[in-house]
Amino acid sequence: MASKLIDRFFRAIDCLLSIALFVIFAEVIVEVSARYIFSVPIPWGAELSQTLLVWITFLGSAVAMRHGEHMAISLVLDFLPWPSLRKGLEVIGNLFLVAFLIVGIWSGCLVVTRTWGLKTTTLQIPAGILYLALPVGCLFMVIGLWQFFITNRHNANERVQ
Repeated sequence: MASKLIDRFFRAIDCLLSIALFVIFAEVIVEVSARYIFSVPIPWGAELSQTLLVWITFLGSAVAMRHGEHMAISLVLDFLPWPSLRKGLEVIGNLFLVAFLIVGIWSGCLVVTRTWGLKTTTLQIPAGILYLALPVGCLFMVIGLWQFFITNRHNANERVQ
């Protein structure tokens, strides 16, 4: 039940990411056309693209984390002769990753609370909306990593049987 709910949730994030990417694409085309064809730049265009790009980065990282496609330096692990040692080091590395993400959630919440009263330059939205991408993205990364662990554990158990 929880797994299906998380699947739907991440599908919704995928849709939001696609929409945000399309909005950036459309905004850049409109901005370039307005600036160089009509000589009328759109003052809020760059800020909108930057804000969406920050959100795409953190939410996209959560989606990648869910599929186990996050960046990892596996050179050392690939040369280890014992699979159990390799698996143990992977678990330790992922525990450090979770600790780092929890720090990201905490510090991101602090930044959001300090900047929520400020307004962005051209969009005039709370600056905290931009910084909210950090704690939200880190939280979703923890959820994605948790689901990846659960899925891999079940798949490993099925292969053994």
